[in-house]
Amino acid sequence: MVDEDVSAPDGSLLLRKHFVRERDPKLRKKRIEQARKQHGDLACEVCSFDFERTYGPRGADYIECHHVVPLHVSGETKTRLQDLALLCANCHRMIHRASPWPTPDELRALVAKHRESTAELEADA
Repeated sequence: MVDEDVSAPDGSLLLRKHFVRERDPKLRKKRIEQARKQHGDLACEVCSFDFERTYGPRGADYIECHHVVPLHVSGETKTRLQDLALLCANCHRMIHRASPWPTPDELRALVAKHRESTAELEADA
């Protein structure tokens, strides 16, 4: 039975003050341009999800940009395009979900392994 009477206060304003690492938005743009030149499309480097293929024009040029070596680890640094991975929102969240954070390569291997084992289970069924 679903408890439809569950509720909680939501939406109050909260002022937060904290430090954030500054990022250069031009690097994201250049990394996207590089991916388009290399692959012709813009897809997640882990799972190959393509926002434009799924959402049409609304998804064009949308993808998240992830520092392979997190800025909280590297500190102030000079970032190169190869230091950035293009990820869909789901894969980006899976990387940041729990510490230690997997690299995009490690997450890609995990996804591939899971897909393999799922395919084997389905084939046996």
